[in-house]
Amino acid sequence: LEDLLPIVVGAHLRAELSDRPIGDRIARHIHSLRRSNDLTPDEGLIPVVLSDIWYLNDSDLMLQPAIVIGEPGVNAASAHWAARIPKAFSFENSHQVLMDLEGPFPVACMWGVDHARTEVAADHFERRYLGPWLDSVAAL
Repeated sequence: LEDLLPIVVGAHLRAELSDRPIGDRIARHIHSLRRSNDLTPDEGLIPVVLSDIWYLNDSDLMLQPAIVIGEPGVNAASAHWAARIPKAFSFENSHQVLMDLEGPFPVACMWGVDHARTEVAADHFERRYLGPWLDSVAAL
């Protein structure tokens, strides 16, 4: 488990249909960044998209760096982290990115008020924060 980078989506059907594809896209982006930096696929943590049920019920996974996608109403991991990590970016009544780069394990969490706004939050995270976030993970 220590080799995994959980990308957590809710087990709710709405999350499976809308947030899991975003998680898959972020996982592909991480693999692409590794290839462009001449890293082999097994260097660094291996991104895996999984449900909040698996994540929250495995204390070892919760000690890993993680990316959490989806609003707290459909992702219990978002509800867990929402009050525990600071906001990196927020656009009022639309979407937000929360991120902790300095805790014992880096966590990034993002969601919007609807699927389209969650996509915007994820896009913003990928463009502005994914690189520095991965750097903080690599520094562990």
